[in-house]
Amino acid sequence: MSILAMALMLAASEPGIRIEAVPGRGYTATVDSFESATFGKVMERVQAEAVRRCGKLGTRFGRHYFDSRIDAARNVMMIENLRQNFFCFDPVTDPYKPVPADWTASAAETANITVFVTRFLERLNRGDAAGMAMMDPIIEISKADWDGLVKGATQGRTGNAGTLTPKFVTWSNNPAGAAYPGAYAFFSVIDDHPGIEGTCGGIMVQRVRENEYRISQYDVQFIPTALVEQRGLTDDELDGLCAR
Repeated sequence: MSILAMALMLAASEPGIRIEAVPGRGYTATVDSFESATFGKVMERVQAEAVRRCGKLGTRFGRHYFDSRIDAARNVMMIENLRQNFFCFDPVTDPYKPVPADWTASAAETANITVFVTRFLERLNRGDAAGMAMMDPIIEISKADWDGLVKGATQGRTGNAGTLTPKFVTWSNNPAGAAYPGAYAFFSVIDDHPGIEGTCGGIMVQRVRENEYRISQYDVQFIPTALVEQRGLTDDELDGLCAR
């Protein structure tokens, strides 16, 4: 098989990306369906298409959101209806500046941002819409969106005695694909409610300034125990569900 033929086959297997203008709010890139394991590569393609659309201007990424489901026949997580909002801006007049590449957070700063995420998860856990105010306005979350996040976090539970607990992973300076340059912290989520086997994904939090934070991306999926027992999933298969 020629190199050209192989390239065409690979291109054909990749999910398509549609970009539509949203009057007054930039653009939305949409991808219909793909396996969770390819999430990173798909997002790289989406971001590249956004940069191409903005041309000589800078590109700022807003909200991305999607539906997820488990393909029980193949034991894989599917991402569906992915939407990534973005808009173009003039770097000359942009008020947001990157942090130095060698910036590091103090232990106190890490502790404070962990408290912030703990408070956010407590509100999510009890369905308190006050959690919406802790999220970046660029996410454009509505009450219906918040209710969807709460449903996603609670629908697999078989009891209410439990908590959602953040687990700090790392800091990252000026990460690619973030809405703004700056320092961000990443957290995974531990769920000890009955009926929940584990979680995938996590939460990205922007450090606006010292001791001021906001949720930049919420990307958590919850794996119900019932599915694991029904399918007899092994630990390796569970890890595969969360592959990105």
